[in-house]
Amino acid sequence: MRTTRFGSGLLAITVVAVVMAGCSASSSSPTPANITSANRVTITRDSAGIPHITANNFNALGYGEALAFSQDNFCTLAQDFVTVNADRSKYFGPDSLSLNYSAGASDTNLTSDFYWQSVKTSGMLAKELNQPPPLGPLPQVLSVYNGFVSGYNAYLKSGKLKDPTCAGKAWVRPITLSDMFLRGYQVVIEASSAQFISMEAKATPPTASPATTTPATTPATTPATTTPATTPATPTSAIPTSASAGTPNSAAPVADFGSNGNDTLGSNGIGIGSQDTVAGDGMLLTNPHFPWRGTERFWMAQLTVPGQYNVEGGTLEGFPLIGIGFNQHLAWTHTVSTSFRFTFYQLQLVPGDPTSYYVDGKAQKMGRVTVSVNTGHGTAEHTYYTTRWGTVADVDRAGYQWTNSTAYAVADSMGDDSYRAANQYLQMGQATSVQNLLAVESQYLAIPTFNTIASDDSGHAYYGDVGNTPNVPLSLITACTPPGLPQLVYKADGVVTLDGSRTSCAWGNDPGTPVPGIFNASNLPHTIRTDYVENSNDSYWLANPSAPFPAYSPIIGDVNVVQGLRTRLGNQMIAQRVAGTDGFGPPKFTLGSLQSMWESDQSLQAQLVLGSLVGACRANPSATASNGTSVDLAAACNALAAYDKTGTLDAAGGWLFSEWAAYAPKGNFWSDAFDAAQPLTTPSQLNVANPAILTALADAVLNLQTNHVALDATYGDVQHATRNGTKIPIPGCDTGCFNAIYAADGQGGPLAAAPYGEVFEGSSLVMTTELTPGGPVAQGILTYSQATDPTSPWYDNMTKLYSQKKWVSLPYTAAQLAQDHGTKTETVAAT
Repeated sequence: MRTTRFGSGLLAITVVAVVMAGCSASSSSPTPANITSANRVTITRDSAGIPHITANNFNALGYGEALAFSQDNFCTLAQDFVTVNADRSKYFGPDSLSLNYSAGASDTNLTSDFYWQSVKTSGMLAKELNQPPPLGPLPQVLSVYNGFVSGYNAYLKSGKLKDPTCAGKAWVRPITLSDMFLRGYQVVIEASSAQFISMEAKATPPTASPATTTPATTPATTPATTTPATTPATPTSAIPTSASAGTPNSAAPVADFGSNGNDTLGSNGIGIGSQDTVAGDGMLLTNPHFPWRGTERFWMAQLTVPGQYNVEGGTLEGFPLIGIGFNQHLAWTHTVSTSFRFTFYQLQLVPGDPTSYYVDGKAQKMGRVTVSVNTGHGTAEHTYYTTRWGTVADVDRAGYQWTNSTAYAVADSMGDDSYRAANQYLQMGQATSVQNLLAVESQYLAIPTFNTIASDDSGHAYYGDVGNTPNVPLSLITACTPPGLPQLVYKADGVVTLDGSRTSCAWGNDPGTPVPGIFNASNLPHTIRTDYVENSNDSYWLANPSAPFPAYSPIIGDVNVVQGLRTRLGNQMIAQRVAGTDGFGPPKFTLGSLQSMWESDQSLQAQLVLGSLVGACRANPSATASNGTSVDLAAACNALAAYDKTGTLDAAGGWLFSEWAAYAPKGNFWSDAFDAAQPLTTPSQLNVANPAILTALADAVLNLQTNHVALDATYGDVQHATRNGTKIPIPGCDTGCFNAIYAADGQGGPLAAAPYGEVFEGSSLVMTTELTPGGPVAQGILTYSQATDPTSPWYDNMTKLYSQKKWVSLPYTAAQLAQDHGTKTETVAAT
């Protein structure tokens, strides 16, 4: 088994060093007099830089977690607290792009500030904080949040912050519980409200004038526009509503996903049961494809309150519980779901009054939410318009505009989910079986945008898309989708728009849900099996192809539809592994063969079309690029012919193939049709009769020539992560590769200014876990490493290991941790 253990020092904020078995002593310090059993926190960094944090209560646990986290990533989270506190314009200027949620930002700082100011002034925090669970926080959740606040502030006060990104900057400040709540809210709305920040800000009545900027003392010389901005609406009915924002890894709400097999960004998860493992136990592959920058990076830790909570894995920055991980009996992961967490409502406006709309024949006045923010040079103000369904938005990609007769509102199911989601993740970490996990998900229904894939030590595997899904069955879609544009939008992208002039078109209610307007678990897809489950961001339909799901509501996803290349490849590799025909050892799974399968870096798109592409290229050795340039393809043909159809570092010609795939047409890519009876093998034939196929190759050749890249360049030559000025080669690919990696490719978009070949998204937290009778045995890698602080020893260590296809052990028990001879331990008193 390929296990690499190495490490260096621990960034100390500690006041006492404790010598552990097999550990070398740190510099000695006197034991603080104020340490007691109640406030004691022990933080042991293993040799990969992963902290194992133990405390006797959740307040102390949160304190220790914040200390360890701050050593690694203080500045990234500090800047996000500027975001959720609506201060970006003040410190970074109103026109710059806000901190990214995923690969690239699309909202300006001013837009972002308007939105978050509206959240802050909505009373949402007080409302949720004062409610009993499940909507309000469990005592343990509130304690870990408060402890994190104290630990973050203690680190800031300690003077140990060295990261030049934010050390000494005016925007760095102590935080409060409100900041943590807002960060939690930011996480849960990523697939719903966050998609619409600029769209809601853009929506103004047909006769409305733009917002203006008013300085504190003198008249403004330049008015500030509100083209980018947004704010959440206060629900006025049983339907959860919100003026929302977006999600890493989720597709744009009304986007053309294409049909050439290149999947949108997402994740892979495989849960393996006793039938398909050599040992007859459970096993899990965790492989989210998340951003390599910003707050949506994972950070790894083991968090322990003895007898109450003991979970190891990864969490998004600023969320103080493990989001993907394992405990003694259970391991779980997530993939981005096809389920929508929002709908639109079409409003029929009152003639002569574009801020009033009809409901059941009666006129209702829109609400107004006016917010103001400090731009650093004055005050900018914006007004949002709210309805019983949600906030009004202009959605250009859908053709949804506010006219004198029609407007559109966004209804969001995630509007009251911040603490409910935290409650759920606490209890997911305490679950002891996949059946128990399903019960927790069914109780809280708080997962924002994910499928769950899990396995346990009894050898059962679980798949479920059991989350906060609007209760919109097919019958409601059929009865309530207005004619015209809403029907076209639904047909094109599955985005639901309902008739806002009828209360009968409100979301439905199921018994037993924690909030109205969402499906209960009986109406959501889930299964428990002993062979395997797999998801790579397609719908629930083929979680196990031997037992396809029947159709659920289309808002959850579709059946009998084309599957993405990662879904097809994943199931192909699993079948080969179970049969023992993949060259990775005898039949069925061990941790080693699971790792070998994942890191094989196969490109299914190349397997399917490379031969035909080379044949077409050689039959037509020149082509005209999109800009009209005639391009000689002879050398490109030879480079592609030598390509080995993988994303490994030494795959010569791989980068050219990747660029061709990015330029390739979305329509008429395949010459054969999809067959629902053979969903994992169709379509499979490249349409070489489409002239755009070779036009794309000509464009790719020009791209490489412009960027001074050889046509036979390997992935290792081009694709990289830069750490302190050093380029680290990164394996993986974006052409139907299970190990999906996405790098800047010179084709414009939000990453146009990014260095060519720099990785910005893809495989992030990767874990392979076996749930044995004696406890979990796990290995993994955090591809971009633990720290964003360039002065940290954990800034690039795991990235270098990932480049070499090496894994680190993930010790869970005290005995496993004792086998690591590079640990460093500190003990602190939580305050």
